Amino acid sequence: MLSYTFDLFGNDHIISIILIIIFYVLLLGFNEKIGIKDNSKIFPIILSFIIISLDISEDIVRYITGHYSIKKDLPLQLCSIGIYVSVIALLKKNQTAFELIFFWGLVGASQAILTPDSNLFELKTFFIYSQAYHGTLIFAVLWLIVKNGMRMEMKSISKVFLITNIVVVVVALINYLLDSNYMFLRVRPNSISPFLVGEWPVYIIMVQLFSIVVVTLFIKIQDLLLKPSR
Repeated sequence: MLSYTFDLFGNDHIISIILIIIFYVLLLGFNEKIGIKDNSKIFPIILSFIIISLDISEDIVRYITGHYSIKKDLPLQLCSIGIYVSVIALLKKNQTAFELIFFWGLVGASQAILTPDSNLFELKTFFIYSQAYHGTLIFAVLWLIVKNGMRMEMKSISKVFLITNIVVVVVALINYLLDSNYMFLRVRPNSISPFLVGEWPVYIIMVQLFSIVVVTLFIKIQDLLLKPSR
């Protein structure tokens, strides 16, 4: 298979972003017209299956094509962990799980879609996978907000921040044992994200500070545009 050179905001990137937006509009604005009820109990199960299948099938493709590595392909990136947390949120309507994917999904996955790390895309297939599962993770958050009335509150930021940093400590230990760079805790990603300021360890601190600011903004937008939680 031919190697792939990712072009930031090139044709592939722009088309993928447009397709993700169309996907959101169709399934959030016209879901009833295509047979998906707002209160559907089946759709969250289907969505959960799709999210997990995207993650697992990418690993299978990486293994088959010789691009799988235990140092970079375990589900230990924050959005990879978020995929499985989103399943709990979708199926159980668990508030803590929802708050985590609100933070990780709207902030982290949106950055992964807009300013991805091109070093992860040895093949074009992996770029498509990345856009698909990050886009689906954000969609899971939006579905729970719009269709299930779940809400993130300002008082929950400290809890989510604490849990996130517990995860950071665990992943940092795994990085030490595997000589890996999960969650980009040892080497900054190859991304032009405005959140990435400074070198190690400054960028890790700055990403977290910026993330708190952005999630606060998202909460304000949520409260402005949507009715209070049910």
